[in-house]
Amino acid sequence: MTGLILVIIAFVLIVVEAHVPSFGIFGVAAIASLLAGGKILVDQGSLFGIPMDWNIFIGIAIALAITTAIMVKVAARSFSSPDTAGPEGMIGKDATVEDWSDKTGRVMIQGELWQAFSERDHNFKKGDLVTVSETHELKLKIRLKD
Repeated sequence: MTGLILVIIAFVLIVVEAHVPSFGIFGVAAIASLLAGGKILVDQGSLFGIPMDWNIFIGIAIALAITTAIMVKVAARSFSSPDTAGPEGMIGKDATVEDWSDKTGRVMIQGELWQAFSERDHNFKKGDLVTVSETHELKLKIRLKD
């Protein structure tokens, strides 16, 4: 019965690995639990009259290892990707001036109006293209488009 409990814990851990960003810790624990439970079940010889063999547990462990490796790779890639949303995702993108006065105004970027400012005085007119260089407290710092 202990072997069966360890095998069930292994499957619970792999479900947890799929939903928690643990970078493979729960996946490795699942594989260890599966192999420990498998050893106990193989030593007993059968479970509910079904003969147990190492090939069953080794196959499942390999499948879990591959699944865990894929999940770790996808999670690592998502953490290293650049921001694509919010003010940080707009840095380097082009915007269109809607209205401008001295060093402040509003620009249209990605279909949204944003407050903008510039360190230098510019005579921007409606429709001029500018580039977002930084963000400060939900305001975009812009510069002339290169």
